[in-house]
Amino acid sequence: MRRVDRAGGKITLRHGEIKNLDMPPMTMVFEVADKSWLDQIKVGERVRFQADKSASGFVVTRIESGK
Repeated sequence: MRRVDRAGGKITLRHGEIKNLDMPPMTMVFEVADKSWLDQIKVGERVRFQADKSASGFVVTRIESGK
């Protein structure tokens, strides 16, 4: 994880291929479905996540520490 924007409810992630979104590996900003998740993870930490496309962009719908 690269950056957390708690006020904006966004997270910057460097990720591998996301098949359900037909997206190649890259670093990008995602909205999060639940802002409280941002208090549970730290910059630099590896995470596992799921994302979907919404009307406003791409949204993380599940996230957990990758420890």
